[in-house]
Amino acid sequence: MVMPAATRREGPSQPSGSSIRSRLARSFGRVALRVGPGLVLGLLALGPGLRRGFLLSYDMVFVPREPFTPAMFGLAGGPPRAVPSDFVVAFAARAIPADIVQKLVLLLIFVLACSGVMALLDRQPVLARLAAGAFYTWNPYLAERLIIGQWALLLGYAGLPWVLRAMLTPAEAPTAEAPSRTGAFRLDRRVRLALALLPAVVGGFAAMAVTALVVVPVALLGRSLSRAVLALAALAVGSLPWLIPSVLHPVYTDPAGVAAFAARADTPFGAVGSLLMLGGTWNAETVPRAYGGAWSALWLALAVAAILGYAVLARRGPGPSRTGPGWAGLGLAAVAGLVLASLGVTAAGRDLLRAATGFWPGFAVLRDGQQFVAPLALAEAAGFGLAVAWVMNPGSFGRKNTDWVPGQHQVAARADTPGLALGLIALLAPVLLLPGLAWGAAGRLRPVEYPAGWLAAARLIDASRGPGDVLLLPWVADRRPPWNRGEVMLDAWPRLLSRPVIWNDGTQVGDVRMAPDDPRARQLDKIIDSRAPLTGALRAAGVRFVVDDPDPLPNADTPTGVRLAGWTAIIRLPDLVVYEWRG
Repeated sequence: MVMPAATRREGPSQPSGSSIRSRLARSFGRVALRVGPGLVLGLLALGPGLRRGFLLSYDMVFVPREPFTPAMFGLAGGPPRAVPSDFVVAFAARAIPADIVQKLVLLLIFVLACSGVMALLDRQPVLARLAAGAFYTWNPYLAERLIIGQWALLLGYAGLPWVLRAMLTPAEAPTAEAPSRTGAFRLDRRVRLALALLPAVVGGFAAMAVTALVVVPVALLGRSLSRAVLALAALAVGSLPWLIPSVLHPVYTDPAGVAAFAARADTPFGAVGSLLMLGGTWNAETVPRAYGGAWSALWLALAVAAILGYAVLARRGPGPSRTGPGWAGLGLAAVAGLVLASLGVTAAGRDLLRAATGFWPGFAVLRDGQQFVAPLALAEAAGFGLAVAWVMNPGSFGRKNTDWVPGQHQVAARADTPGLALGLIALLAPVLLLPGLAWGAAGRLRPVEYPAGWLAAARLIDASRGPGDVLLLPWVADRRPPWNRGEVMLDAWPRLLSRPVIWNDGTQVGDVRMAPDDPRARQLDKIIDSRAPLTGALRAAGVRFVVDDPDPLPNADTPTGVRLAGWTAIIRLPDLVVYEWRG
């Protein structure tokens, strides 16, 4: 029976094969544009470091299979610096080899950082977005923090543009309950903010500190009280993994760290000038090669152009609006971060930091002030992208914009040939001006394997049924083991062993040696530094094993074996001796 035309219903049209292929091609192109640039920069930065093995540089210590211990959750007495980052890595290493987990995390930092800035400036021309992403992903801040091994902090740094973007998306943006006209669905703003904060939550207290520096002013300057409360509540919840153990166990901070960790000049332009250029780290040995001389004047010019681009062009063209929380909040965060980073440069600032940490040890996070220029890096990257867009299309910045919404694209006018050429030069400039980050940080990040003897010793110590802790010697935090090609690395034994470990976790900067953070280590500090016998003090402290990996011993004329009368050497290798108390 044929239905009348008036009552016949047309079924949904089925897309043709060519239409499906076209949609898939467009989707693939969008994903490639978002992920590809950061991935390329990450591959260029890590280079040969992507081979199998571990990249061990200063604080970046990954081990084959880190056991789950109270120390991993900040419950062993020391400050919760690696909470919850160590747990996340150890959990992932149960499914994927730990060295591969490390490489994936490092590549993720580059991809998140670059794609986040590009998404933040998604109304700009593609070349301008690429230049902004390259600036944020390839600069002295990221290079110095990567070399010093602070990958957890860099996770928070990489997530900053995504957090800002989630904060800027208005409440009326399309959601799963209110689809957009194109039929696309967007996540609820609470879910978006939670996902954007996830890298900083995994990174821990330092990553959350730099993230809070952006979230708080943007939230307080926003036009929605409910969104401000939501953002501040998300920050508080995300901080609980490290905040709870820091409350349960008193945290000690050596006042000497205020001067030791203060920002320093790594360029001819002084400490503040170096901070404006996103450098100025306290550790002179982590400055990228070929950076810091007269050549760095070009990077200063790039940073000044980026600052001017943000200060001037963000008011006039597509991007964070002049009246909205995007421009004002990020600008305020950048200024506040620069002020915090500069506190340790002056005597008055150092006195203020000492007083603050004396009042509450949690303020010790402010000692390493250079880490707080992360919001400035984001502002400079955005300004750099806007400057490139202006150079390519000056006419697109002729009016003020007050209704910027991330995700709403604008079709930009075509740039002429000189504009395209300048945009391409701007895209390549960060990499060309900072070659010391390329190819494994100029050879400083090279994969190594842990000695088989070390791993066997860790298994033997953990397999012993008798109670007792482990003491680590030499009594210093950093090592230069020959099997790590002589590169500095934090002592790996606390992550190799499941038993409680007593070690000197106090950093030494030049001639300044800070007291250990762990109260058990502080109790043994003086006697271990002396030449006195150790047996009585160690037995009273509940130590059963002593792991000595000399490189060399602090007191070379007093061998450890002589000071450990009555102890038995159960393992004796050229670079490792393990003693056990069997009395």
